[in-house]
Amino acid sequence: MRDQAQLLLVSGLLMSITLIAVTSTITHSVNLGSHQGERHDITPVITSLENSFSLALEYEVLNTEAGTELSVSFEIVTEEFESILASRGYSLVYKLTSATESSGTHTFVYSYELNDNTISVNFDKSLTF
Repeated sequence: MRDQAQLLLVSGLLMSITLIAVTSTITHSVNLGSHQGERHDITPVITSLENSFSLALEYEVLNTEAGTELSVSFEIVTEEFESILASRGYSLVYKLTSATESSGTHTFVYSYELNDNTISVNFDKSLTF
């Protein structure tokens, strides 16, 4: 009889340990799943901006009417990019520091800030074409 009581006690302890382990695993999985949307990477957005902005600005400058100031071309392109990213939930702000033309070579010095309400990054850039 005493052996059966010890066996019952040990099996009860093992069942309790199993129940605790399963409960903590389920709780961990639920918590991990609820935070996955918050942990994200904006690197693809930055890469897309870096690859596309320079081409769009060059196209605008080379295909605009003669006599149009470089700052106007910069504003046209930045408004387009800011609008596109705003529709996707990002805040993007470009600031032009200088825009010059010398012997057909255009140089822009600017900065931009990208914000997704969690991460905010600032970049200082120079573009020559």
